[in-house]
Amino acid sequence: MTLSLLPITIVPIKTFQNNKNRIKISHSLIHYWNADINKPLYIKAGAHIFETIIEEGFITKDEIFICEGLLQDLLLPVEERNFLAHFDRHSNTLTLGPIFGLLTEINENNETADTPHFRSIHKFCEELDQLTSDIGGFFYVFRLQDFSDDGIYGYYFQDGGWIKTQVPFPDVIYNRIHSRKLDSSKHFQVLKTKLLAKNIHLFNDQFLSKEKVANLLKEEDYLRPYLPETASLTENTLREMINRHPVLFLKPIHGSQGRNIIKLSSQNNGLLAELSTGSIKERGIEFSGFQPFFQWLQPFLKKRTYLVQQGIPLIKYKNNQLDFRILCQRNSQNSWKATSGVARVSANDQFVANIARGGQMIKPLRVLTSLSNRENAMQQLSLMKELAIEIASIISQKSDGLVGELGIDIGLDENGKPWIIEVNSKPSKNFEEETSKIRPSAKALLEYVIFLTFSGGNQ
Repeated sequence: MTLSLLPITIVPIKTFQNNKNRIKISHSLIHYWNADINKPLYIKAGAHIFETIIEEGFITKDEIFICEGLLQDLLLPVEERNFLAHFDRHSNTLTLGPIFGLLTEINENNETADTPHFRSIHKFCEELDQLTSDIGGFFYVFRLQDFSDDGIYGYYFQDGGWIKTQVPFPDVIYNRIHSRKLDSSKHFQVLKTKLLAKNIHLFNDQFLSKEKVANLLKEEDYLRPYLPETASLTENTLREMINRHPVLFLKPIHGSQGRNIIKLSSQNNGLLAELSTGSIKERGIEFSGFQPFFQWLQPFLKKRTYLVQQGIPLIKYKNNQLDFRILCQRNSQNSWKATSGVARVSANDQFVANIARGGQMIKPLRVLTSLSNRENAMQQLSLMKELAIEIASIISQKSDGLVGELGIDIGLDENGKPWIIEVNSKPSKNFEEETSKIRPSAKALLEYVIFLTFSGGNQ
C-alpha cells in the first residue's frame, strides 16, 4: 500500500481570530489535496483528533499555521517542527506523524533528574530524535510506569536536552525494555492490552527464548541443514547427545550476552566443562564421567532452564572464536532487509564471541578476506545475509505480535558452510560504529515506524 505523504512544517501562531481550532493552509496545498474548505477538517496526531476549520492563507505550500492552543491540546511542542502529512479526502482527516514512542528503562536518580540517561541505547535515542526531526515526526522516550489511561509522560529533545512532559499517545511504540522480568510482568501485559484497545502499534514486544527459536526454525525442512542439533536439556537428551557429538553447548533458554553458557567436551574417557562466566579456575573442570558432571550441573538447572546444542567446529580468526551478527529490519514496504553486519571475535580466554564477554567487532569483509579471497568473502557474506533475512521472515510470520528487527548470529564451519547460532529480538545497538552520522539501523527503524503509522501495519 503506497500513500501520498508530504513533508510539512507546522508553524505555531499566538492567536487565530479568537478560535484556536482554525488552521491556515496555502491555496496550492488545498488544491493539491482537493480539500473542501466548507467542511470541518479533522487533524490527527497519534491518538488525538481535533475538529478544525481550514482558512486559506498566502503561505508556502509546505507550511501549515496552527494556533499554539491547538498544539497544546494535541500535546505537541509549541515550536516549528517537521511532520509527514497524509490527507484522507473521504474522512476529511489530516494525519501528522509519525508520533513515535520508545519504551525502555531510564536512569532518573536525584543527581541526574534533569539529564536522564537511556542506558545502552542513549546514543541511539539521540540519533532517532535527530532523524525524526529531519524527516518529520515527533519522537520521545518513556518508561513503563509513565503510561496510564490518562496519558503518557515522556522525554523529548529540545534546546540541547531531554525534557519530561505529557506527550501524545503515539502511533507506534518500539519496545526496548532490557529486563526479561519486566518484559514478562503483569504490568507490561496490561499495557499491551491497553495499546491494542487504542490501536497503537507495538513492535518487538517480547524476548524470544532460544528454545522457541530452535523449534520454529526446525519446522522448516530447508533450514535444517543450517541448524545445530538442539534439544531441551534433560538427563536423557544430554546423555544421548554426548554420544553423538564431541562438543556440546549448554545454554539458558532465556540467556543473553553469553552469560552462564557451559561448553562440554568429551576427552580421555571423561568430560571437560568450561564456563563462559566466572573465575578462570572455573573455566576448565574435568569429570571422570557423565554422572559426576550431571551432579555438578544440578545447581545450574535449579536456577534456569537449559537447552543442549551440538557444537560446530567453526572457523577461527587469529585462533579466537568467530561469528557474525547480521541485523535485519523491516523497511517502508514491510519487507525484511539486512541493515548491517559485523564479525565478532572472542577474547583470548573465551569460547563465546559476545562483546559483553570481552569480544571485539571487526568489519566482516576484512575478516573473511583474511581467511580466503575477496570474491569468496563477498559470496559468503551475501549468503549469510540471505539466510538471516529468511530466518527473520520465518520468525516474524510464526511469532505473535509485530516484529520489526532481529539480530541473527551465524557462524561458518571449516568448509565455509553457515550455521545458525542464535536469534535476538532485542539486538544490542553497540554492534554498529558510532560516528557523527546517523547509523543505517536508525534510518531503517524510522522507515518501519512510518509504514506502521500511515499504512495500518499488518504483518
